[in-house]
Amino acid sequence: MPVKIDPIESNVLRDYVEDAIINSLITGGLNPGDQVVEAEIARQAGISRGPVREAIQHLVGEDILVSIPQRGTFVKQWTEQDLLEIYSIRAILESFAARLAVERMTDDEMSELTTIIDEMLQFAEAGKEADVYEHDLAFHNRAIELSNHRLLCNMLGRLRRQISIFIHFDTETTPDLKQYASNHLLLLNTMKSGDSRKVERVFREHILEVGEMLAKRYQESHPQTS
Repeated sequence: MPVKIDPIESNVLRDYVEDAIINSLITGGLNPGDQVVEAEIARQAGISRGPVREAIQHLVGEDILVSIPQRGTFVKQWTEQDLLEIYSIRAILESFAARLAVERMTDDEMSELTTIIDEMLQFAEAGKEADVYEHDLAFHNRAIELSNHRLLCNMLGRLRRQISIFIHFDTETTPDLKQYASNHLLLLNTMKSGDSRKVERVFREHILEVGEMLAKRYQESHPQTS
């Protein structure tokens, strides 16, 4: 009896290709201005060009890749202004999400956030940079989810991949992991206060400060994008 294998849906392959491209950006395999060749990706992945084309078009729509007629598709060359704009929008949306979360969340949900930050502090103490960043994203993502605002979560989700790329571009600076984690402990403690307006203000200020720092460092390391 032949083995029964369900066909793999095109969108699954598309997501696989998207994740591979994003991972290449994060790890340095791809850099701003590099060309993304549809046929080469399809060959390496051992799949048809259709899902690759869909993935590339989707990332163009997310403003991660840019398509130039008669030339091809390239990784976007961001500018300092791009980063400032993205983080300013993130600051507005995420601070509002944090405010909503504080107004609605349960004690058990607050305990979830506390556990994330406690682990983040332990990893910072141990000098485990990758784990600190992983818990940073987990904290912010969970705080957003707890807003229970579907449209707001979707809008922030569109920014999330660009933000993860920008964070990993900042490879020249050795971060103070303990200070980095302590900043997130401040966010958590502000949420525990229950003052939703203060939470909104503190989250907004934190995100804007991070955005300004990353934008400055990115411009210094990518002067050709000015």
